[in-house]
Order: sequence, then C-alpha cells, then structure tokens
Amino acid sequence: MNLANNLFSGSIPINIGHVMTKLQVLDLSGNAFTGSIPYSITKVKKLLRLDISDNHLSGKLPDWWYELQQLHVIDFSGNNLSGGIPPSVCSPPSLFWLRLSRNNLFGELPKSLRNCKSLLTLDIGENKINGTIPVWFGESLLSLQKLRMTGSMIDGRIPPQLCQLSSLQILDLSHNHLKGSIPSCLGSLRAFKSVKFYKWLPNYYHFSYVPKMELVKKGTIRTYTFTLDQVNLIDLSCNSLHGEIPTEIINLSALGTLNLSWNQLSGRIPKDIGSMQLLETLDLSSNHLSGSIPLSMSSITSLSHLNLSHNNLSGPIPSTNQFGTFTDPSCFEGNPELCGKPLLTDCSLAREKETERKIEDDDDDDEQEIRQCFFVGAGVGFVVMFVATFSSLMINKSWRYCCFHFMEEVGERVISCCLGFIACLNRIFTVTRNLFL
Repeated sequence: MNLANNLFSGSIPINIGHVMTKLQVLDLSGNAFTGSIPYSITKVKKLLRLDISDNHLSGKLPDWWYELQQLHVIDFSGNNLSGGIPPSVCSPPSLFWLRLSRNNLFGELPKSLRNCKSLLTLDIGENKINGTIPVWFGESLLSLQKLRMTGSMIDGRIPPQLCQLSSLQILDLSHNHLKGSIPSCLGSLRAFKSVKFYKWLPNYYHFSYVPKMELVKKGTIRTYTFTLDQVNLIDLSCNSLHGEIPTEIINLSALGTLNLSWNQLSGRIPKDIGSMQLLETLDLSSNHLSGSIPLSMSSITSLSHLNLSHNNLSGPIPSTNQFGTFTDPSCFEGNPELCGKPLLTDCSLAREKETERKIEDDDDDDEQEIRQCFFVGAGVGFVVMFVATFSSLMINKSWRYCCFHFMEEVGERVISCCLGFIACLNRIFTVTRNLFL
C-alpha cells in the first residue's frame, strides 16, 4: 500500500492493522497525517517496510517492535515524535534501514542498538540526542555503511573504534559538540579507498524501495535517492575538534566530500592531499590552519567546490589546473597572508612586505642579541670581581683586616648620620608642636 507524496491529512486509521493483516509494505510518507502511530500496526506480522516519514505525527516513538519480526525498513523521519529511542527497536533481526531523523527525540543512545547486527543505515540526526558516541558502534554494528548523527547534542571524542567499520561510506557527525583530535585511523576506512559500482541494498527488489537521505554537499543540502550508494562523504564540521588534520586522511583515495569546517584545527594542510583524486568537495574554512596551499591540490581535477576561507594560510594561491576555475574570492578570504588571484592582493607586494618584515625581525633579533650580550657580560664581570675580591681577602691577612676596619668605620659613620638625622627630625617635631599648642 503506497500512498506516498499526496495531500492526505487527518489521523492514520486506528484499525489499519486489523483490516490489512497481509500487508508487506505500508508507505504513507510525504503527506500531512497527524496524531499518533496506531498500535494496530503490530497485527501486520508480515510487514517488511514501514515508512511514515515527512508527516506531522506526534507522541512517543512506539516500543512494540518485538511483534514485527519481519521488518527490514523503519523510516519515521520528519515528524514531531518525542521521547527516547525504545529498547525494542532493534528486535527485528533483518532490520537494515533505521531512519529517525528530524524529530524531537532525546536522551542517550540505548545499548540495545548493538543488537542491530544487520543494520546498514542509521540516521538519527537533527534530534536532541545527547551523550557520547558509543564505543560499541565499532564492535557491534560491523555492517554499517551510513552513519548520520548531524545536528544533535553529541559530545565527547570521536572513538577510534569507528575505524573498525570497514564498510562505512557516509560519516556525518556535523553540528554537534565533539572535541579532541580527529582519529588518524580514519585513513584506514576501506570503503573510502575504492570506487563502488551501482548496486541495490539487500532485499530492495522485494518491495520497490528507493532509499533517501539528506546530505550537505558542495555547500548545499541535497536529497540523494538512487545515487545514494555512490556517495562517499566525511562531514565533521561545526564541532570543537582541535589538533592537526591527520596525514593518513590522504589515503582515502575514493572520498568525494571532506568537510572539516568550523572547528579549531591547526597546523598545515597535508602536503600530498593531491592524491585524493576523486575529491569533489573540500571545505576547511573557519579553522586555524597555517602554511601555504599545497601545490598538489591543483592536480585534483574533480574538485569543484573549495573553501579555505578564514584561516591563517599564507603565500601565493596556485594558479594552474583546477585552481583556474575558482574565481570566487570568498573561497580564500580571511587569510591576510594569502595573495594572488582571485584575491586583490598582489603577490609582489606581499613579497615586499614579507622582506620588510624579515628585515625588521632581523633588527629586533640583533637588538635582543646585544641586550643579551650586555646582561651576560655584566653578570660574568660581577661574578669574576666578586670571586677575585673574596679570594684576595682570604689569602692576604693584612688586606682582610684593612677591609673589615674600613667597613666598620663606614658603618659607624652611617649610623651616626642616621642618629643625627633622627634627632633633627625630633627637634623639628617638638618646635612645630609647641607652635601649634
């Protein structure tokens, strides 16, 4: 029963499961249904696909999945469902597609998700899910190909155990509160190293199912359907990640989209990034990256969207090959030390300023060197004089007596002067007091 993408409204009939017990597909997506999800759906024991996405359904996410053991696909995205993810959601043993994005779900991810042994796609983005990314993702969900957790409240670090998901081809953890460094082991993800031929996911042919997912590519949100299997994407943007971009990332030769923007990454762009020949989108904007733009990047002929703005990059912008197509200055703005087209800063002027700055730095270095030499010389001279004087006094007895006698006389004179000064002050005070009295 496929009523998708119409103008139906009202509530889903409460007895729908009682009168359609032999349904295998129930697709009510893309309508305007309201109310809650009827419990009678549990009576449809042979149900393979349940898609009620993009409606206005409310209430809690049901916890009656133990009764639907034949389910392969659950898509409840784009509604107003609330509550936590129920423990029974992974009870159907053949479930390979679980999409709960764009709802009001909250709480931490339940440990029962580790029972989704056959899961290929997990999309829980744009909710209020909090907590950390479970370590057991990389131990239990070994078949996972697509992991989308964007726009939630996930914090903590990216666990290295995710690198064990060898089939992962979409990793979207953007717009969260992740911190720490990017695990270098991401460069070992096997699915990002080889081009995949177009294929259907398991059992699609049984019920004419077309997968659907929204992803940010080339700076815009795009909905992928038939070509979703061909998308290779890593999006870690809008977090609090720091440290350097791991050089191992260049091993992902089949990666199509890499978005690390709006983090706190530092260091240089990997020198051999040009080996990522299938890269179409590269966004490293709004970080603290420094150094020059690697020349190898100009050899990525598939690169059609580039954003390096708002970093601390310096030197000339490459002008050969693919860089000739990047004519928008906004791709490079916010890097005061960058020069060359499409920016207005001329590299010859930049070189002159660099030379002047180097001369000033050299002058400052010379001045500091002279200052250091003066202090070092004064310190050494003081030590030498002190040692020489002390040694002379220790060796020559008559000099020692003479020195101490001189110091004694000087001390007595200083003390007498101080006593006289105090007596003088006392007299002035006495006279002043008598005058006022």
